[in-house]
Amino acid sequence: MKLLVFSDSHGRERKIAEAMDIHRGVCDAVIFLGDGLADVDRVREKYPDIPFFLVKGNCDFFNFSDTPEELCVNFDGIRILLCHGHKYGVKASLGRIMLRARELEADAVFFGHTHTPLDISEYVMDNRIQLFNPGSIAQGTYGVVNTAGRVLVCSHGSTDI
Repeated sequence: MKLLVFSDSHGRERKIAEAMDIHRGVCDAVIFLGDGLADVDRVREKYPDIPFFLVKGNCDFFNFSDTPEELCVNFDGIRILLCHGHKYGVKASLGRIMLRARELEADAVFFGHTHTPLDISEYVMDNRIQLFNPGSIAQGTYGVVNTAGRVLVCSHGSTDI
């Protein structure tokens, strides 16, 4: 399964559309990690056949009361915690978000907020947790994730090629 992962569009819906066009026809789902839900609403109208998984960020104040702040999803047997990250202080440390992932028995955490791409694995006690941040699509970076047989392969894409 191929997932596109976006965060932090901050009014630049055109950047999301550019990345979607790059992967047209080969994207199974889109994940948006907050701070630009209005941008995603406009873009997803063009892609009615692709499921979108959305969480609210700290800048998503209005008209998104039904959008959760965090969500656990399962792709190909991989449990992933989706959140923006601000409630877990990810700009200072990844400790709290890793503990939340362990509490929810997640294999991975996808988060935004820092605007900095990240793809690392850490251990919380005996549990390996993959931490993935697509960066900021407003700055041209996003995530491309492939899943198969409980294997998660994450990479970063750019609209500035």
